[in-house]
Amino acid sequence: MQSLAQTASISKRKQACNSCRQRKKRCDAERPSCSLCRKWGIRCEYSVPKLRDSVYRPSIQTVEALQSTQSSFTPDLNLDGDLDFLRYPGMNFDFPGSAQSQNVTQLTQYPNPSSGSDPVPPLNGINFETDLNVPAGLPSDEVLLELVDLFFLHLYDTLPCFHKATVVENTKNQYLQIEAPVLLYAMCALAARFHPDSSIRDLQNDWYEQAKLLYELLPRDPHPALRAFQAALCLTVHSTAKGDFSVGWLILGKAWRQACALGLNHMDSDREISIELHPAPKTAFEKEEYRRTLWMLFVTDREGSWPTGWPHAIDDRQFKVDIPVAEEQFQKMNSETADTATKPISFTRNLNTLIAASPAAASPLNMFHYIAVAHVLLGRVTEQIHSIHDSPTDPEYTKECNSLDSSIIKFRMSLPRPIWSVFEASTEIQVHVLWLHLTLNTMSILLHYRLVDCTDEKEANEHFARAVVTAKNTVNIVKDASRVSTNLLVDFRIQSSLYIATTVLVIHWRLSGDDSIQEGIDLIGLIFDRVYEIWVFPGLKYKLALKHDLERSMESILSLRDRGFKGLLADCTKWKFVQEYVAEHGLAI
Repeated sequence: MQSLAQTASISKRKQACNSCRQRKKRCDAERPSCSLCRKWGIRCEYSVPKLRDSVYRPSIQTVEALQSTQSSFTPDLNLDGDLDFLRYPGMNFDFPGSAQSQNVTQLTQYPNPSSGSDPVPPLNGINFETDLNVPAGLPSDEVLLELVDLFFLHLYDTLPCFHKATVVENTKNQYLQIEAPVLLYAMCALAARFHPDSSIRDLQNDWYEQAKLLYELLPRDPHPALRAFQAALCLTVHSTAKGDFSVGWLILGKAWRQACALGLNHMDSDREISIELHPAPKTAFEKEEYRRTLWMLFVTDREGSWPTGWPHAIDDRQFKVDIPVAEEQFQKMNSETADTATKPISFTRNLNTLIAASPAAASPLNMFHYIAVAHVLLGRVTEQIHSIHDSPTDPEYTKECNSLDSSIIKFRMSLPRPIWSVFEASTEIQVHVLWLHLTLNTMSILLHYRLVDCTDEKEANEHFARAVVTAKNTVNIVKDASRVSTNLLVDFRIQSSLYIATTVLVIHWRLSGDDSIQEGIDLIGLIFDRVYEIWVFPGLKYKLALKHDLERSMESILSLRDRGFKGLLADCTKWKFVQEYVAEHGLAI
């Protein structure tokens, strides 16, 4: 009979922990945790390898020892928890109770997670401590808190779903380091670009890779779920900012399905649904942070779809989460806040009802409400223009476009005066007012920048003229924002909106010869230069794309106008131009 002591029969690959196997990294197989897992701050787990002998009979000398192992195994087997790996691949296959008997461990001589921390002897003379290329772990507590502060200073307006005091407190007391390191890695990756120390800035990509790995390892039901979804948002933002679009798209889809598995997509539904909310948010404060996080998943999903033509991950027919309360109310909440203290506005798919509820968000002013409604509208517009069922030649297509245009106009008219312009807005909401109006302008351009062949020439010219008027309005908004602060304009979220407006202006300028248009085009080109200084990929991408459009032939300009927005989306020549430029200049993106 083959003994477990014969470690030669066990392959080196099977001595690696599960996370190192999944990432295809060399593992030093230390117990209870390998050096890589300690560095990443994740749980280190080992699967018991299958021996060549089809039957294993432990050399237990006494009946008492056998009874000891049986009693230690049975009570620890939780059918709801320990067998969860049957539903989700990659989970730990070691039953926690099976190694509790010290006698059995000594008899088998096979190391397991409970058998101590003595390292496995080097294999074939390899010194794991010196040969391993260990990625960067979390920074020191002092630097970590600096990065968290930088995150809230520079990025909170982009991701307004964190309760600041709680995140800072949970970082100071080490809760996030232990329970949700994935969130801290993701936050550090985003915030590092704003740190004055170049050695910290240089680590942002390492932290991004660590956050991606940790998120990939999360099961279907992550814990704590809220921090997992917030980490997914940070990763999606970071991946988009560095041009890693497919990764962000997949992460967003996984986060949404995890939320559905927990029943969070219907957390405010009154209807009885088969999937129960698990774990249910315990306090009004926790519910509100969940609402904001889920809505930011929704907003990010809509923002990623219109420029790419990729389908939405989140179906609003399966989304029943009330619109969150105002920012000031949210940040003042704590674990003692009663459910009756704040009342969120109910979300409905009916656009007329949703828009009619807008005045209720005026006092206290709730910018999150208007951003949320705008992205519900953006989602409907995107579904319409990218539909693979409705042809632009169908009367129903035109009717639906006109209906959506009317809804956008109604929503504009429902906005309270303090958010009519960046100038009239208070300082703390100016960035969101800018974001809101550029989103509304983007929707108008998408609806009116249509395929010419599907309409008569007069109607096509009228629609394009409306797109030009909207693009000019975008330039005026940009001018107002630049008089307040350039920082308002370097948010990478708005760069796609600026680019589509500039494309319309380039077409109009080249066809009409109106030189007054060139000033607005040059202004937005300068914004792309400033964006490049912080967000390298978006800045470079749109700067080179604009240069490419300005150098087009008249034939290419006419084609660009006549094919409409979907034609612009299908035109890959400019993006090849970006790739060629990057390769030619040896730029690291």
